[in-house]
Amino acid sequence: MRFEVGDPKVSLALSSAEKRAYQANIWKFYLHTFLLNFQLWYPIWIIYLQEERGLTLGQVTLVEVPHLLAVVVLQIPAAAIADRWGRRTSLALGALLSATGVTLFGLADTYMLILFSYLIWGAAFALMSGADSAFLYDSLKALGREDDYQRIYGGAWAVLSAASLAGTLIGAPVAAATSLSFPIVLSGGIAALGVLAALTFTEPRRFRDDEPQLPYRQVMQESVRFALHQPTVRYAILFFAVLTIGGIAPIFFFQPFLVRHGIELSQVGFWQTPTRVMGVVGALVAYRVVSRLGERGTFILLPLAMAGSYALLGGWDSVYAGVAFPAMNLAAVMARPVVTDYLNRRVPTSQRATVLSLTNLAYCLMLIPLAPIVGLIADKLSLAAAFWTGAVITLAGMVILPLWWRAMAKEELPAQEAVPAA
Repeated sequence: MRFEVGDPKVSLALSSAEKRAYQANIWKFYLHTFLLNFQLWYPIWIIYLQEERGLTLGQVTLVEVPHLLAVVVLQIPAAAIADRWGRRTSLALGALLSATGVTLFGLADTYMLILFSYLIWGAAFALMSGADSAFLYDSLKALGREDDYQRIYGGAWAVLSAASLAGTLIGAPVAAATSLSFPIVLSGGIAALGVLAALTFTEPRRFRDDEPQLPYRQVMQESVRFALHQPTVRYAILFFAVLTIGGIAPIFFFQPFLVRHGIELSQVGFWQTPTRVMGVVGALVAYRVVSRLGERGTFILLPLAMAGSYALLGGWDSVYAGVAFPAMNLAAVMARPVVTDYLNRRVPTSQRATVLSLTNLAYCLMLIPLAPIVGLIADKLSLAAAFWTGAVITLAGMVILPLWWRAMAKEELPAQEAVPAA
């Protein structure tokens, strides 16, 4: 019978040095997360593209397409690197490319260079998505603490949101005092420190010493096959994509919303602060909400909260309707620890990073056509029309839920972790 690191017998076999190293992975992961998300361009990047580089809102959403295409093309091969050669390798390389992409984005003075920076960003995103949560889950599993995943991964997202909040508060005044491009370039240097943090990670033991590892190509093939042939995994991935699409308004439309209502550049970071704070709250309370409402109740609540927030923005032409953005971010951030925990319990270690990365692949495949369409609606009609479109998309995505629940009813989750596809 196959067993994995993290089973009780294996946990007891760890040396004290290994236990300390795996325990240290948690705070090192938090540090890595902070450095990659303490980015000073967060509150001004849309304004930077519109005022410094002359792009329309439609062009801003269109420029996302190369980034998303890069993720679609590279997501599975990049995530398979983590499953085949280790999570640390993938996370360090992703951090390096992220720092490079951010720096180029701040220096780019042509539309083609901006597009190229987005391509580099896409490669970085592909390398880190899936590998990050798999790294944390495997470290906890090696310690016999995988039941703590939702809480600890939620803590990592709280760190992420706190870093984003700090960057949002500091970035706008820095831009007002210097230039719109300066905080972006500075952020590239901060992200580069994340490479050093990743290099200090201790790679979790995922296999016995005498256990063969699948070849790189087979890792990709078996991971995709596993996701496609497990209905509960498949629907969880699709539902995650719907929830993240429901959260695009805080990313693309919050800054134009503030500018439209006369908020000055030096104040846009302050107005975005509640949204970042609710991201911290969402990450910390996700596991508590699940314990109260259960997984099904939580999966109903999240899209309804997003759709209601969109409807408020679409129906109320006031700066105070901006209270909807924190609610959206709360739901979007809560979704990640909840859904990835659901998947981690159903995916074998040898394929974990690749299968988890499919959540972002599905998200990008949906966002590639939808982001430019919603951006065009905002340009040609109004922001209100774009918000109503977001509400309709989110509600329509809830059709996945009855299909998912039917699959869950048929599933008999084994006591042991799933065995990889043959």
